Amino acid sequence: MSDILVVDDEQAIRHLLSEVLAKDGHHVQNASDGDAALEILGTSDFDLVVSDLHMKDVDGISVLRATKTKSPYTEVLILTGKGTVASAVEAMRLGASEYLTKPVDLQEFRLKVRQALERRAMRLQIEAQRRELQIHQEMIARDLKLAAQVQLSLVPPPFQHERVEVAVRYKPMIGVGGDFSDIYFDGNRQLYLTIVDVTGHGITAALLVNRMANEIRRLLREQLEPRMVLHQFNNFICESFAGTGMFLTVFLCKLDLKNLLLTYAGSAHPAAIIWREQQGQFEKLESQNPIAGFDQAEAARFTQSITQLAPGDKLLMYTDGIIEAENATGKALGLRGMLGFLKNEQSLRAEQAADKLLSGLSQWTNRPLRDDVYLLMAGVK
Repeated sequence: MSDILVVDDEQAIRHLLSEVLAKDGHHVQNASDGDAALEILGTSDFDLVVSDLHMKDVDGISVLRATKTKSPYTEVLILTGKGTVASAVEAMRLGASEYLTKPVDLQEFRLKVRQALERRAMRLQIEAQRRELQIHQEMIARDLKLAAQVQLSLVPPPFQHERVEVAVRYKPMIGVGGDFSDIYFDGNRQLYLTIVDVTGHGITAALLVNRMANEIRRLLREQLEPRMVLHQFNNFICESFAGTGMFLTVFLCKLDLKNLLLTYAGSAHPAAIIWREQQGQFEKLESQNPIAGFDQAEAARFTQSITQLAPGDKLLMYTDGIIEAENATGKALGLRGMLGFLKNEQSLRAEQAADKLLSGLSQWTNRPLRDDVYLLMAGVK
């Protein structure tokens, strides 16, 4: 049963309560005054302390404080005379679980003891569950931190070439997310830029990203045409992740650095944007193909387009976390709002332009992100 300490300077009451508790199966110690109680509490632990409120020198409040200081989960039952109920209520404010007035009704006493012990058992159970939950939360936090580090390792470094420079910016919503990109240069003249957005957020999307990144990088290293990369990538997703309900949007560009010819293909991804330096205007490069992972398709169903770039042009590839970002009133930024951040900044280099865009986005939302944000900014020299 339970370990209980009975403290009362009236011997008759002390012995009576001790006998009642012992008959109920509890292990009981008793103390003749507050001093004796403090000495016992210094060396022993109890589930419940039953203490008289008014005693010479060391009163019940001191016993209560000493008990709670040593063990917050030890319950304290205060005994008091009828004229000092207000003091007993004050003791409860300080941590006593209940009080009884003298003369003590033994049936009520047994009930109060049982309730106090049940309360202690419940509090200990809640604390054990809280600690277990905390351990799991700490484990999840460590795993998320590691997952974030792994995903950051997938972010390609900035690319520099005599004909083009590429800046990369990535801001996941919760440390890990479903956006990724790849920059691949064949060492000669072909530069591949890819950006992918997996539906969903968090760990599930991040796990898919890691697998998708390996596959798309494998296809790019084979130097396939953009439409063929999308074709094979789509079939890979359909075969490997059938029934998961996970889809992807993709935009892929191949830039011939010798003649600045850009070949591009998109699968339901937001349009890429070209700033045409000579014309002084923005141009949209629309996706031509359906969302990836919905259904297998023949290669002939995938198309691509070609456009010419010139020195001073800039290419922006991004995920929808940017244009769908909302301000405090719930208004989405939109394509026009995004381009507004760059409207008078065409002279900036790619790195500066990317930072300018993210700075504008941060000012627009002025609150935590609700989606992952990823962008590639390429500047033709």
